[in-house]
Amino acid sequence: MCDLFVGGDNISVTGGVVSRVEPTQYVHGAAHLMAIQIDAAINPGNSGGPALMEDKVVGVAFQNLAGAENIGCVACLLFSDM
Repeated sequence: MCDLFVGGDNISVTGGVVSRVEPTQYVHGAAHLMAIQIDAAINPGNSGGPALMEDKVVGVAFQNLAGAENIGCVACLLFSDM
């Protein structure tokens, strides 16, 4: 994930390991989205930032897992191949 954190003026990159891919309920709506669960924290400063795999955008960081530390969810983009 990469984004500008609150209070910063430099791009920050956070690495994470994929631990799960499954439909996940989005906290701001009733819809279930296909999501990639990663072991990187998602906070207000990096939520909405792109999730990259090598040089391709594969999703958008959109929420953390409530009640857990350093577990985030990435909404998957629709793609035909990676």
